[in-house]
Amino acid sequence: DISDLELWLKYNEGQGTITDGIQWNDQSGQSRHASQTADAQEGSGFSGGAFVTDAGSQDNLDFASTFSDAGDYHVFMVLDLSEESNETFISSVDNTSFMRFAQGGTETSFRMKHGGTLLDITLSSGFGTDKAIAEVSRDGSNNVRVAKNGTTLGTGTGTGTFSFEQVGTSSNSLTSASIFEVVIYSKALSGTELTNARNDIADRNSITL
Repeated sequence: DISDLELWLKYNEGQGTITDGIQWNDQSGQSRHASQTADAQEGSGFSGGAFVTDAGSQDNLDFASTFSDAGDYHVFMVLDLSEESNETFISSVDNTSFMRFAQGGTETSFRMKHGGTLLDITLSSGFGTDKAIAEVSRDGSNNVRVAKNGTTLGTGTGTGTFSFEQVGTSSNSLTSASIFEVVIYSKALSGTELTNARNDIADRNSITL
């Protein structure tokens, strides 16, 4: 019920097979379905309501078109990581835009790019290896906030256009992890909207905030 919803890969919904591959159907109404037909990048497919990657570190789902946002946004992703070492959870094909936990294998280092503009944020703690909601948001003043289950882990300032074509990436992707849900808005949520969106995601994924 919140406007500016750009992508919703919903937990345990719209996940199935297509010719020579797999697909997770977008529930936002934008038809940004995420699919993969390359065997080496399909990981373990869908299991337990999630897209499951393997140890190859190149598993991802591709979008048919690019989503670009030069303004504010809010990204939610429910992740269950097996380790913390260069865990890229969303990316452009050319790697000029991405979001990555544990840059260089350092648990408290978060790295992202907006159209090639690099931003490193030192987190108060690592994201960890329990199932949780990752949040990355940017407001109209280019303030970037990284959070876990609603608790801020770090902040920074990031300019440039955020573009993505992949959940995960074909380079430095999630290692043996599960992606349970992906929700992206083309605005930074706050107040009641933020609380409602986060609680809805948490309830559906059995996460205690």
